[in-house]
Amino acid sequence: MRDEILTRWVRQPPAGPNVQYLRDAERLAALDQLGHREHVLDVASESTVTAGLDADRVTRLDFSPDARDYARETLGDRVDRYEWVDPGDPTLPFETDEFDAAVSIGPFDWKFLDVDRLAAELARATTGLVVVSVPTPRSPYATRYHNRFRYVSPEQALDLLSPDFRIVDYDLLFQYPGRVHYLLNHLPDRLQEPFVDLAWWCSDQLTDRGRWHDASYLVFGAEPMPFDRRLREGLDCLFRPTSRDGFWHAGDERIVRALTYEVRGDPDSSEYGGSREGGHGRESRRGRGPLPLDWSVEDTTQWRYAPFALLGAMHWRDSSLGTDEYDLQLRAELDYFARQVADDATLAEMPSYGVGPLIDAFARASRVFGSAGETGEYLATAWRLSRHATAAFDFSHAEDCLLPFGWATLWDVTESGADAVSNADREALLADIEDALWQITDRVSWEGLFAFDNGTTRRHQNQMYALWGLCRAIRVTGRSGYLDTVERVLDYTIEHRMRSDGAFLWEDVGPARRAKRDLLRRFGWRPPYWDFLYECHQTFFVDAVAEYYAAGGERSYDREVRRAMGWIFGDNQFGVDLTALSGIGVPMRQLTVDGRIDVPDQQFKGSYEVGAYLLALTNLLAGPV
Repeated sequence: MRDEILTRWVRQPPAGPNVQYLRDAERLAALDQLGHREHVLDVASESTVTAGLDADRVTRLDFSPDARDYARETLGDRVDRYEWVDPGDPTLPFETDEFDAAVSIGPFDWKFLDVDRLAAELARATTGLVVVSVPTPRSPYATRYHNRFRYVSPEQALDLLSPDFRIVDYDLLFQYPGRVHYLLNHLPDRLQEPFVDLAWWCSDQLTDRGRWHDASYLVFGAEPMPFDRRLREGLDCLFRPTSRDGFWHAGDERIVRALTYEVRGDPDSSEYGGSREGGHGRESRRGRGPLPLDWSVEDTTQWRYAPFALLGAMHWRDSSLGTDEYDLQLRAELDYFARQVADDATLAEMPSYGVGPLIDAFARASRVFGSAGETGEYLATAWRLSRHATAAFDFSHAEDCLLPFGWATLWDVTESGADAVSNADREALLADIEDALWQITDRVSWEGLFAFDNGTTRRHQNQMYALWGLCRAIRVTGRSGYLDTVERVLDYTIEHRMRSDGAFLWEDVGPARRAKRDLLRRFGWRPPYWDFLYECHQTFFVDAVAEYYAAGGERSYDREVRRAMGWIFGDNQFGVDLTALSGIGVPMRQLTVDGRIDVPDQQFKGSYEVGAYLLALTNLLAGPV
């Protein structure tokens, strides 16, 4: 049966106007979205799709040798190369980035196809647009063929390509309900034609209005998320000299706190994010280049920003992606902090926000580089920080949750045998992690958020830090029953704080405060804090999901991860890629809800944000997201 379906799909038999309408609508939508390409991979589409491709080269992939041979017989030299793979294990026989586009009209319906594996392979082999089609439960075929084919909701359809792709184009196709559809098929062709014309009009209306849930078929174009390229650019920015708008102080051999910027020109012009009204139409998705910004160094010492940057960079270095390209800078940064930590007075000034990330970074350094550093042993520094943290912090502040985040990595290093410590030290460390688990879970409030003593406890970043630490503690102790607490906070965050374009609000506030905000804005007052949409809030969430997965969480948050990262790279209400906007290789710090980047005390990019960005990209590329 399977081989018969695969072969018959290559060249479908003639059909009446009502059935042919859907075939034509899928084909024309796909070809229109693709436009002209250099090298397209067609994954088992119906042969008229393959024949219609406007490309310099075409490669076709089928899912059985018979289907491949039938496609070659049908299409001949219109295709440059024919291949086939097993649909149960669709590992593509192609090089990475071999194609600049791919199309698959039909196969994503098939239940015998491993679509997760295929999507991952398409992300690997394709640099540009991937166009696929899927039927929804509104399809007239859903009732009759649900046991044979896959019918998915729009949300499930987008999940097929999450989190590796972002949606950039779509067509929503109308079909008549089941009984009407089958009745029309029995009419003479000339009587079907008016209904076909109406179906075309309905499809246009659904697409123009974004009525995904009313469509019978979805044809959408997605681009691979540029995670790998953005990671390379982010690392380059972090370790590029400040003289070239990077974060590396070449003279002191360390990471600076932040870069500030001044805007040249008119901040209200369209080049600063497009229409203030925004929108989600295709026009809003067009990318924009760098803004005319003048960057400069801001290097006050707060012991908060650079530790986070070091954490993100060491996470990359300690992963399967890590190389020795930046080892000189990493060692210099580690040695700089080792000198600071050795001074009791300086160590006493460091908040938990800096201490937790430094424990993690030094523990990883001991695994990557061995124990010897310029001013002592990396591991000894991690232990010194850990013992200080136990004595100095009491989990009254949400940022204290970053301590078990670091302790867990130190525990991993200890457990792997890289550290010859006493049983007493080992037991004390585990006790600290277990105590952190109780302290954090005891702070969950009735509304489903953590409530620590600091006044900013409800804000998004504090909730995510608490999740990072809690998930690490769950992973080390094996107390997976507390994963439902993590899910509760994640679910609240998604339901109440994630906007329709994927951005996270700093905090959800009540109607009275929003009304006051709207009134003050009319008089030109500074936007309130909840009007800022921060890039780092997106990556904090992604990193929280990564820790949840690493702790054994089984709920899927891939769709929300895709939306969160997509907001950074252009799927926002202004259609702007925040990384392209900055021009320095990392995203702009923030946009306000009305598109401003020129709020005076927010015109900077902190190195801690770069660290969280590198951490998220590493989690996405090397796992566990």
